[in-house]
Amino acid sequence: MPTYEFQCKEENCKHEWELFQSMSAPDPSECPKCHHVHVLRLCSMGSKGVVELTGQDLIDKCRADAQQIKKDAAKSEKLYANLLGEDKMQSLQKRMDQQKRDR
Repeated sequence: MPTYEFQCKEENCKHEWELFQSMSAPDPSECPKCHHVHVLRLCSMGSKGVVELTGQDLIDKCRADAQQIKKDAAKSEKLYANLLGEDKMQSLQKRMDQQKRDR
């Protein structure tokens, strides 16, 4: 079951609280602090924890990220140039231009 966040809309209260309830359960009808009847459901980022990968999970994630970067670089010349570096990109461009002239 998810945890929902609520806030009292009463100007003098503005109490915030969390409620652990099923998705089909109705929102609370009043503030638990001041019993005001106007309650607002807040949007949250969900889990705020950090996941640390280690071992084979970390290796697999790094490989997948590297493959994705290669695919993206193949589609974008600007990204490829940024990954390669200015000096190497200029050198590569000069060699490619020279090869075109030699043909």
